[in-house]
Amino acid sequence: MSVTRWWWAAGLVGAMVSVAGCGGATEGAPVAEPATSSVVATPVADEPWDPCTIADSAIEAAGLDVDSKSTNLFGDAPLSTDWKTCIWTDPDPGSWFFLGVFSGFHSLDDLRGNDRFGQFSKVDELGGHEFLRADRPAGRSCGMAFEVEQGLVYFVLDTRAASEPERDPCVEIENIARTTRASLPPVSN
Repeated sequence: MSVTRWWWAAGLVGAMVSVAGCGGATEGAPVAEPATSSVVATPVADEPWDPCTIADSAIEAAGLDVDSKSTNLFGDAPLSTDWKTCIWTDPDPGSWFFLGVFSGFHSLDDLRGNDRFGQFSKVDELGGHEFLRADRPAGRSCGMAFEVEQGLVYFVLDTRAASEPERDPCVEIENIARTTRASLPPVSN
């Protein structure tokens, strides 16, 4: 694995580990008694939506390398049990960024509560929220989050360590989100 890929992956894993803390049980919290109703509830999905199901045509239209798709830069093992992930790069030669797409049963408030992310702003035309990674230098990363019917989907674009950004990462993430938006789950109300 190249040094550049390793450093990007280390940052991605760091972001995932800190976000993965958004879920889980609270030690010592009271447990609710089972309901005694005859009403049948609508089943909830066991797993978050899989971002690797975004159509190849949408990935290609977004300017990403379809063949670079991966669930983890270190192999096939998942980065987190709380989040489904999928990662792409822009096409070589001259690839300057990685794009990670994450999906989980979390809320935008969970993401906002994570100190690795900040400067959230609503992007009305996309129905999402743009944000920056606090642990990355200015102009090297940008994200976009969407609250969907069963959780949260967010994109993070990170510049490769040895590359200079060819375009503003926030402009690039908006273009990618705009192009792939129709492939995401429905936005929650």
